[in-house]
Amino acid sequence: MSTLRSASATRETILAAARRLVGQVGPSVTLEDIADEAGVSRQTLYVHFGSRSGLLIALVQHMDESGVLHELLQGVFDAATAAEALDAVANVHAEYHPIAYSVARVFMTGRREDEAIVAAWEERMASRRNLYGGVIDRLDREGQLSPVWNRATATDVIFALTSWELWEVLVVDRGWTKSQYLRHLRTLLRRALLDPDDLSRLPQVDAGGVD
Repeated sequence: MSTLRSASATRETILAAARRLVGQVGPSVTLEDIADEAGVSRQTLYVHFGSRSGLLIALVQHMDESGVLHELLQGVFDAATAAEALDAVANVHAEYHPIAYSVARVFMTGRREDEAIVAAWEERMASRRNLYGGVIDRLDREGQLSPVWNRATATDVIFALTSWELWEVLVVDRGWTKSQYLRHLRTLLRRALLDPDDLSRLPQVDAGGVD
């Protein structure tokens, strides 16, 4: 049992070191960097994760399981109405993108080159689409989905508007604050996806000025 605890502790130490260095160094971080930061040998990294890609994939999974993502997603599932679930989707991305960006940008860089990262990225994107598809299904069931969309195209719209790429342009490049991003994303999602008759009856998103 002590051996299992030791292995688990070593794994946690490596993942913590990887997260720190990914945030500091970015996409160029190497296994040697992470091994030095964690105080272990490169061979130990291979024993636990198999490869750099395996380590990065495990890091994303670890962040998802041990961070705030579960609580944020629960807000989508627990929403009283479909429109509120749509607002909660915007909240997921406003809150979690800043937390996970340092790791996500490594995946964004490698997702067209590294086969393992490509597979992990596609799995993550499929999971996102499943979440959005559930929200769209609920909008449709509750009669709130705009008639200009079918379920597939409406899911595509959420996928595009909540993408890492758009968040990066608006927040990282253009300097939007979290509150700006959240307000405007909620407005975009509502106006794009909700039936105009339902949209007019909903409380308006707090504009907080014209920023």
